Amino acid sequence: MTTPSRSRQPRSAPTKRPDTTRASAPSPEESEKDLPLKVATRRLFWAMGCSTRLDVKLRAYVPGEDRRPGWQEFTDLDVLGVGLAPGGRLHLTIADCKTANRRAIERMFWVRGVADFFDANEAYLVRSHSVPAAARALSNRLGVGVLDPDDLQQLLATFPVGTDFDGPLSCLFDMESVRRQADNIVDLDKRLKSLVDYIRFDYWIYEPYRNLTQTVAHLAEVVGTLDPTNPSHRSIFFETAWLYGYALAQAVHHVRKAHIADVPASTRTYVAGGELALREKGRLARLLNDAGIGVDPKAAVLPPYVESLTELLTRLLVRPNELSEVLRYSEYLSAAAVVGENATIGQVFGRNVHPFAAKLLLDICGFLVFAAGLRPDFRALARASLVVDLTGGKPDNVSDKGLSIGKDEGPKSPEADGRLPLVYISPE
Repeated sequence: MTTPSRSRQPRSAPTKRPDTTRASAPSPEESEKDLPLKVATRRLFWAMGCSTRLDVKLRAYVPGEDRRPGWQEFTDLDVLGVGLAPGGRLHLTIADCKTANRRAIERMFWVRGVADFFDANEAYLVRSHSVPAAARALSNRLGVGVLDPDDLQQLLATFPVGTDFDGPLSCLFDMESVRRQADNIVDLDKRLKSLVDYIRFDYWIYEPYRNLTQTVAHLAEVVGTLDPTNPSHRSIFFETAWLYGYALAQAVHHVRKAHIADVPASTRTYVAGGELALREKGRLARLLNDAGIGVDPKAAVLPPYVESLTELLTRLLVRPNELSEVLRYSEYLSAAAVVGENATIGQVFGRNVHPFAAKLLLDICGFLVFAAGLRPDFRALARASLVVDLTGGKPDNVSDKGLSIGKDEGPKSPEADGRLPLVYISPE
């Protein structure tokens, strides 16, 4: 099984030295003041049909001056919105949200740079006060929208919202709930630190293809620690499902462009890092065997779950535009676990629910359980939250207070042994 790339580095605190790379990063006090604006922008992006992440941090490993490894944070992105364009291509929108009444012009150029880093399609400078006219004059030239409070409200009004943001989904837009979500990782078991660091930092720096194996590898490292009865751990599980869905969306776009007529070959090439990398890894495995070092060529080149991953990608290729809802559903479930909200996806989205998207997210969760070796209760949790009520049933392990983990599930379903069967759900 692929091991997390970062796990090979000795773990130590960042080297103490002046850090000029964080000139644009806000202090904790500033970040707290900016939170209402971030939540308002999240509501706007959801109205646009996006899924969101708040406070995306960018950092990288650098050698320390005392010859010990350390980390330097580049900057952070206040709000990332992820949607899908026709054909399944990711459509990214970013926003810089600040209450401080200073440096608007400077921040316009900063936002442009971050947008280029993420290859974002749209970018906004969101402020809680009036914006200098010069900033608006730069808007078209830099491709950065400018939103003061009036602009934000007017833009929000142009998007008709069919989903009730004030029902169970309000956990994404309620200030106290969002604070609880941000604090979810503070008191976690220290054995989860590697996974949390990957989720918060490393995921956004790795080459996209690496995240298809690194997410699984980091989960596999903490199999004995992740507990489906712990709300914080359930939240992390659905957050990794969001991250994996995002990585799968990138893989789907690659396969559609590269060789959609041969999905297995396109998947293998993408997971390996390209055709040249695939050949080099295969040649290295053969050389090791020739040298008397027993190596399974297939396992040395590709992860053991590549066939199940190929099947999962094939399902997503059939309905690529459902990936937007897949991300929104996993975002809600991650937040809901922290605040104790037990409404299912069917109850939250009502007549606007996408049954196929719910099933695809269940497939992603089932794949992660299988590939990383997680406890099957995580899969049962996902099934209860995603599809059971959409198929006219009620899960045996679910009461009015939510899922009761630990009861006998009976015979294991096919998802448990990696076959991950395709189950069609009628959209009616």
